[in-house]
Amino acid sequence: MPLPAVSEILGRFRRQAEVERSWPDPARNPTASEFEVDLWTLSSFLLEKLVPVVGTHPYPLNELLLMSAAACRLKPSIVFDWGTHIGASARIFYECERTFNLGYEIHTIDLPSDASHVEHPRAEHGRLVRGLEKVHLHRGNGVKVALDRWRELGEPKRPLFFVDGDHAYESVRDELDEIFSTVPDASAIAHDTFFQSAESNYNVGPARAIQEVAEKFPTRFRMIESGLGLPGMTLLLSY
Repeated sequence: MPLPAVSEILGRFRRQAEVERSWPDPARNPTASEFEVDLWTLSSFLLEKLVPVVGTHPYPLNELLLMSAAACRLKPSIVFDWGTHIGASARIFYECERTFNLGYEIHTIDLPSDASHVEHPRAEHGRLVRGLEKVHLHRGNGVKVALDRWRELGEPKRPLFFVDGDHAYESVRDELDEIFSTVPDASAIAHDTFFQSAESNYNVGPARAIQEVAEKFPTRFRMIESGLGLPGMTLLLSY
């Protein structure tokens, strides 16, 4: 009898590991005021599970870590995201929910089919999450659709909003302001927030918008930034 090929043997071990792999809850102390998570657990989760699915574009590893840590630490009742093209961020939140049994559903929103925009997903809309349980695809204005659904669903507690729209100062400011003015216990993650000087020709709009929103709600949340370079990501963590 011929011996099995090395690739077949490795495949068997890989399939067995996938079946037997269990992940501990990375939230060290959910009641602590500090943002405590087990980064070793999350790093293994990213490299073994998330990166093979979504890669590191448009979110580098440090941003994937912040998104995963936020989901595990906050344990939101529901997640809303928009402006993520093929559904990369929704897939990240989906994998986090499924792996760590977090119990939330995801509502992902993108541009209407007849809208004109350089980053319109067209037929690629939600490609990474189509047909997945607990993931709902919507079209329309991101913050409006999200808040309408939040109300229709009975205003669930501790929602998490992922804001990744056109990265303009005015729109990011207005979206965050509307979220925090409407939802008393909302947390939000904003993308493309790395601050540079105006001379760099990099879009500093989201960073400026977040600073203004933080000043408007000075006791509302704690701000946590990925802070390791472009494009940048900021978590506004509700107390």
